[in-house]
Amino acid sequence: MYNGVFPIFKDKGMTSHDVVYKMRKILHMKKVGHTGTLDPEVTGVLPVVVGEGTKLAEFMQTRDKSYRAEVTLGAATDTEDAHGEIIERQPPGDIPAEAIDLALRAFQGSYAQQVPLYSSVKVNGRKLYEYARKNVPVERPVKTVFIKEMVRTGDIIRTGSEIKLTVDVVCSKGTYIRTLAVDIGRKLGVPAHMSELMRTGSCGFGLEDTVSLDELSRLSDDEKKQHLQPVKEIIKSENLLEVDDDELLFKVKNGQKLIKSDIMEMVKDKGAYIVFLYEGAPIGMYHQHPSKENVLKPYRMFNRS
Repeated sequence: MYNGVFPIFKDKGMTSHDVVYKMRKILHMKKVGHTGTLDPEVTGVLPVVVGEGTKLAEFMQTRDKSYRAEVTLGAATDTEDAHGEIIERQPPGDIPAEAIDLALRAFQGSYAQQVPLYSSVKVNGRKLYEYARKNVPVERPVKTVFIKEMVRTGDIIRTGSEIKLTVDVVCSKGTYIRTLAVDIGRKLGVPAHMSELMRTGSCGFGLEDTVSLDELSRLSDDEKKQHLQPVKEIIKSENLLEVDDDELLFKVKNGQKLIKSDIMEMVKDKGAYIVFLYEGAPIGMYHQHPSKENVLKPYRMFNRS
């Protein structure tokens, strides 16, 4: 039995569900999930949660994600990536590198992004891509995302009809990189799309932490565990509090609400989660009660076995 997270490198052509299916076969266990869908043509970091780690999927997804994307200026597609139909062409001309870099910097910070038409976001109970496939007009929602950092890497490649550039992006959950590529083009006054994408970081894991499915499948059980990040490692940045009081231990083990006055003096960050440990192992993760200021409520409870 495995409990924690395996940072997997997802190959091109696989869905995130494919990865989960294969991980269940490799690990011989059913309790497996992932922490954020990657499109089949996108490669890179896909943290796969297993066992007790599945309880942390939502918590992990609040962390920043990072990507390396190729942006093509000069052509737009209906899907905003290289796999759609071209709907507009316009030679970009000789846009200076300085203008491109200035446009990239303009997106740093909060940014209002319109959800792409080919996405699974629901409007009036139907997914947007269902409207797209039936050519039914629909108003797409606009969401605020956060671009923490975006820089151009490598040279700008110019042809007669297109300009290609590669950017590294660190962003919040829910950011569509293909829409960002389109908006970069719009900022420069030309049609654009995302022509390649790799996720380089997710949920605190980078490419250097990953293992491929093929490699993992060839390892022994003990060797597999060397690639497993245990639950305690995932939550180590939160307030870890070893329980040595029998009354508190009973309350936490039974998932009872807690009065926080005494506990809060013992923790370093009053706004973060509190993870209670018993003999070094996590038994309960608590956070602020939404309506009672002096009360903590369980967020996730862990099985020590």
